Amino acid sequence: MLFDPSQLTLGQVSSTLRDFTVVGVLLTVAWKTRGVYEHAKNFFERLTTHMDVMEEGMQTLLTNHLTHIEKDLKTLTGRKDESLFKD
Repeated sequence: MLFDPSQLTLGQVSSTLRDFTVVGVLLTVAWKTRGVYEHAKNFFERLTTHMDVMEEGMQTLLTNHLTHIEKDLKTLTGRKDESLFKD
């Protein structure tokens, strides 16, 4: 069973071209969709990393720096600690 180009009809050639075109379009759409998915996935990974860094910074601010800032403000304004007078 050898390939004989003289036995091909125009219908067979056009049908084969149509099939290759459909497969090519499907592959192109799948490739571009994968690209969009990768961009979206990377965006959310960067967003999660950013939010983790911001949360860590706020935790440092609240647990360490805020007490120092409050102490310095009380010293600057000359106020006493209100918790001593709450009876």
